[in-house]
Amino acid sequence: MSIKVILFDLGGVFLELDFSNFYDKIISPSPLNKPQAPLMLRFFRQSDIYHEGRMSDEEFYNLACDILQANKEELSQKEFFDAFNSIISSINKDMVELLKKLKEHGKYKLLAISNINSSHWEYLQNRECDFIDYFDELILSHEVHITKPNHKIFQIAIEQANCEPREILYIDDGLNNVKSARELGIKGVNFTDTQDLISQFEDLGIYV
Repeated sequence: MSIKVILFDLGGVFLELDFSNFYDKIISPSPLNKPQAPLMLRFFRQSDIYHEGRMSDEEFYNLACDILQANKEELSQKEFFDAFNSIISSINKDMVELLKKLKEHGKYKLLAISNINSSHWEYLQNRECDFIDYFDELILSHEVHITKPNHKIFQIAIEQANCEPREILYIDDGLNNVKSARELGIKGVNFTDTQDLISQFEDLGIYV
């Protein structure tokens, strides 16, 4: 059965991520300097709650300061989010060009699915991210209150695709996310780079 819908992750596929500025501005000035792995793991697990839209900006800022022992008198909420949003460092122009060609082709329904919080999403809206308009539907974790790899968010994608799971091709740089989608019958591809994806497209009969 041929592919009818192509479902893309955003971060790590279209959006290049770089945590160094966040670490430099938030972690280094704290008394912890280089926090132990369990502490950072706790912070990023709490970030998942924020990605699900179950925590306000102020609550997330306060929680982050508590976990990472950042001094609120030296780090305002705006400064924290400026650093937090800088994790989105650049846009993969090759992938944007590929998406544009798929849109012009007109054969496939194009969907995006992302574990993205409201702050990062607002940040993208204020940047040159016209490629977002190429997607027919967006499934954003902070709006549906579910994050990948939870099966429920992929079930939402299947509903929006309005086709059989095996007619959906999903691209994500996260192996656990790809595995979860495959468990529901979706064809999953682990993203490494644009050229490799094009080769995998051709293997599936997708030409752009």
